[in-house]
Amino acid sequence: MLMKLKNKFAELAERRFSEKQRTVLIVLAFAASVLPLLAISVYNHPSADDFNYSVLTHQVWQETGSVLQVLKAAVETAVYYFNEWEGLYAAPFFLALQPGIFGEAAYMLTPWMTIGSLIAANLLFFHVLVRKILKGTKSQWLQLSAIGLFLMVNLLPSAVEGFYWHNGAFKYTTFHALLLALLCLTWHLEQPGVRWKPFKLAVLTAATVVLAGCNHVTTFLGILLYLSWGAGYLLSGEKKKSILPFLMGLVMAAGFIVNLTAPGTAVRQATCLDRPGVIGTIVISVSDTLRYYKEWMHPFFWVCLAAAVPAAYGTARRFRRASGFSYPCPLLVVIGMTALQAAMHCPSVYAQGFSGNYRLINVSYYVFIIQVLFFLVYILGWLSVKVEKTRFSQLPDRLEQRMSWMTWGGAAVYLLVFVVALYPSYENVSGINALTSLANGKAAQYDREADARTELLTAAGEDDIVELEPFSVTPKVLFFEDLDPSADNWKNQAAAEYYDVGGIILEEDK
Repeated sequence: MLMKLKNKFAELAERRFSEKQRTVLIVLAFAASVLPLLAISVYNHPSADDFNYSVLTHQVWQETGSVLQVLKAAVETAVYYFNEWEGLYAAPFFLALQPGIFGEAAYMLTPWMTIGSLIAANLLFFHVLVRKILKGTKSQWLQLSAIGLFLMVNLLPSAVEGFYWHNGAFKYTTFHALLLALLCLTWHLEQPGVRWKPFKLAVLTAATVVLAGCNHVTTFLGILLYLSWGAGYLLSGEKKKSILPFLMGLVMAAGFIVNLTAPGTAVRQATCLDRPGVIGTIVISVSDTLRYYKEWMHPFFWVCLAAAVPAAYGTARRFRRASGFSYPCPLLVVIGMTALQAAMHCPSVYAQGFSGNYRLINVSYYVFIIQVLFFLVYILGWLSVKVEKTRFSQLPDRLEQRMSWMTWGGAAVYLLVFVVALYPSYENVSGINALTSLANGKAAQYDREADARTELLTAAGEDDIVELEPFSVTPKVLFFEDLDPSADNWKNQAAAEYYDVGGIILEEDK
């Protein structure tokens, strides 16, 4: 009997499943990890700068119920912040339209917009990169996209600032997604036989103008990518193709300059006294980049990345056969990736003396994941080329064929390693945090307490000083910042103006 069971298990372990089946499993695994993050959205509530930026739009909606009037109020808000605080001409407009102004229950839409835009943009970006440029298969595109998105969504430095807190999440995650989409549209316009090219070019230019007024880190990244893209065409002798990337880079640079020279930028800059100068900015940016690399490359990250090896290797081999590319100088690729990461930190370091809050670091992390997956393709291609030049020249093709399937036994071993590597890091995995908060009732409790606050504030008069109790629970993916015991704190003042009360005081913790 035992021998029969042993043989049965051995037979099962050696059974193969195809690349298509593996793709389905990877995509389903990513989808399962996202479901708790979307499910918990019904308990999401605005906080901090959400109130600052949407005071006027909330008031106008309450008084008129007119979407047109709300849009006009959003424009007024953008003009105000352009002149009085941060100098961005596009972001304040969208931040003034946070969904909660139409009813606090609508604030749940924020994570759907941010997570949805991140997923859509990366699927599009990887489709262009893997399918169109590198000539990979549909399965390879889906596997690399799903694994990349799993890493982005679940190991994000701060899920609350990346997905749930509208003021930080929409401003950085959604506009980062827009940049990826614009890069893909730019590539599309350079392909022969493009239909509706003038219209698409107009859309690209208008969207680039909007993007340039969103946040400094995304805009600066876009400038670097577009200008590098154009320079690459020039160096390869394709001068005509360089025009569009250079044009978009210059449009974005013009918007960046408008932001930097805005009256509001000078106001905010006056509050940042500890600035390191040019040399100090470079040193701090490089140092922070290396520090973040160390934080992000923990064992669980490597185990997740290992799942991308078959798709990455297959993509590298297909591009090798299609183009004859030899993947030279991988060390230069690493240096270039690190330089780009460091450059992304420069605007914040130069202006404030540090790399910025988690919402900025989230953008660096998104780019880091894309870079790592690209480098995985590159280094595996480089290794295969090296082996081709030895007496084992047939090995790369055999490996590619072998990697197109996997045994159930191999999958079971990987799953075991995955779980073991996950255990020390599970508290930092966004999907698990959301699932835990749902299961233990903390998300629902937080929602009840936030709703009770809202009811108390909406029932109060315009001259009333409202005293609120602190939250008894603070779910990690939902809670950003609470109010202050002092009514004079800017967060309390913003919330008081938003709810039209005389003031708000938070009780001291007992």
